[in-house]
Amino acid sequence: MSYQRQRGVAMIVVLLIVAMVAIIATNITGRNQLSMRRTLNQVQYDQAYWYALSAEELAKKVLKQDLDDSEGKVHLQQYWALADVVLPVEKGEIAGKITDMRSCFNLNALARGSSDLENGQPKMTLAARQFKALLVALGMDEFGAERLTHSLKDYLDEDTVTSPFGAEDAEYESRNVPYRAANTLMSHRSELRAVMGFTQDVYLKLAPYVCAIPGEERQLLNINTLEVERAALLAAMLDNSISVGEAESVINQRPGDGFDNVDEFWELVSSNTAKSDDKLKSSIVLDSKYFHLEAGAKVNEAVFRLDSVLRRAGNNQMDILTRQYGGQK
Repeated sequence: MSYQRQRGVAMIVVLLIVAMVAIIATNITGRNQLSMRRTLNQVQYDQAYWYALSAEELAKKVLKQDLDDSEGKVHLQQYWALADVVLPVEKGEIAGKITDMRSCFNLNALARGSSDLENGQPKMTLAARQFKALLVALGMDEFGAERLTHSLKDYLDEDTVTSPFGAEDAEYESRNVPYRAANTLMSHRSELRAVMGFTQDVYLKLAPYVCAIPGEERQLLNINTLEVERAALLAAMLDNSISVGEAESVINQRPGDGFDNVDEFWELVSSNTAKSDDKLKSSIVLDSKYFHLEAGAKVNEAVFRLDSVLRRAGNNQMDILTRQYGGQK
């Protein structure tokens, strides 16, 4: 009996050892598979990253060629403006979209101060008036538009002097989560959400019309690349001296390859007030210096998104001004 008991115990021990070995082997196999999957995902992600960078290089070449061919004139019939461009590549595809950053309102233009006084206060700059007019054209009342305009100006400008209805450090530091006004230029329009008064509803309404050009404090509108869906921006650029409907009419009458000179545009504008304002007239142009690239690359299941701001330099060469990964809204 003792011998049989010993055999039974030995059998149980052997079975336990076999079970443990099986469990260990299963764990090792699972970990190896996970490691291989992780490595494969990383390889695919890296490949998608390089594909996205190749889209950036292609965009630079297309823009340079278009600018060389048109002698600086920029319009929506050029190759860079093609929509839904998808290029097949090995094990995936590359997609990209280029937009003219002079077909949107540059928020950084409000950082510029004014030396002119009105009732003892600095007078609103042309860009500030145009931004206020944009808010009004989008349905906001005059007082609310002026308040938001001053708040944005205070957030961007270098001084700590609070404008009428504006907000500086004291207002931001009194919030539940305190912070300070940036007092510097924005890199992306999404930073607008940090400015007092710009709620999510206001931001979503403004987003299709605004942008932030890094390091650029001027607001220039290329009338040749403005789409009719953004007609409110044209009305605002003319200080709402024409209606949004009239702005749509002007854009619809634009030649397919754009205006050859600015005078052709002004002949279509019915407002004498706009025509007589030299500063306002100088903010309407036919060329562009900054472009925004939204690129995406897919390799099997790996997806990589890239946002780049390209700046035209000498000889129409394109430089990368900023680059952000992951996509921005």
